[in-house]
Formats: sequence, C-alpha cells, structure tokens
Amino acid sequence: MEFSKNCWQLMNCGREPGGENADQLGICPVSTSKIHDGINHGTNAGRVCWAVTGTLCGGKVQGSFAVKFGNCLKCPVFKQVTVEEERSFVLLPPDNHCQTK
Repeated sequence: MEFSKNCWQLMNCGREPGGENADQLGICPVSTSKIHDGINHGTNAGRVCWAVTGTLCGGKVQGSFAVKFGNCLKCPVFKQVTVEEERSFVLLPPDNHCQTK
C-alpha cells in the first residue's frame, strides 16, 4: 500500500527545511523530529505531528499534546493517517515522547 504524504506536504504550510515559509515562520519541529521517524510510515514526525509541541496549526503555535489534541482530532492529516494506517495506527510514539528533540 502506498501511504500519503507527511503533514507539511498535505497542509502545504511551507515550514519544512527549505520551505517557502521557513524563513518567516520558522522551521516546524515536526519536519526535523528524528525520534519520530518512520512512525505511521512518515518522515520524521510527518505522520504523528499531533504528538509534537510547537507546531503552527491554524495560524497559532500549539502547545502540549493535552492542549492541542482536541484540534488534532478534527485535522485532515490526523483523519487521513488513521484511515491509511488502519490497525497499525500509532497514536503516541513509544515511551510517550510527546516533545521535540
């Protein structure tokens, strides 16, 4: 099965390294979070972005998992990843590394 793109590709935010908005808005920690690489078949945290703090969603910097997860449930990326991954879907990374490293 071919999996979808990472969140920065789906949302076209341009905050990945070299992205069109990276200079203005900063590089999103999701695109560089190597401890999340491969989870839900994503690059870095591209398919587990809800577990990373400091993301920019809806034009607002998001805080901790507990604070932002309600919004993530409505996000098209979260919905698409849950459907594509089906039974192998990972909600939280191993050891609950819900932070940026």
